[in-house]
Amino acid sequence: MDSVKVEITPGATVSRLEVLVRFVYGTIAMIILGFFGIITGILVVVNFFSCLILAKRVAPAFIASFIAQYAKVYAYLYYVTDERPPLVPQ
Repeated sequence: MDSVKVEITPGATVSRLEVLVRFVYGTIAMIILGFFGIITGILVVVNFFSCLILAKRVAPAFIASFIAQYAKVYAYLYYVTDERPPLVPQ
């Protein structure tokens, strides 16, 4: 079974400028993540019925990338790390 791996390295010090940038960047990242969250929610429902009827998954890589991106964005927003996540899931 393939798994989703997210590596987050917490930092001990913080840049004051990064705290200010985090607000703007985090807002943009959350808007984009919300858009992808809507698509992922629809895919989860489709995936449920597809697994139930056809015994096949629909777009598991997309759903896995959304979950990994979600973890990265929230780690950034909760001041765990200063590493900015990409705006679009990979």
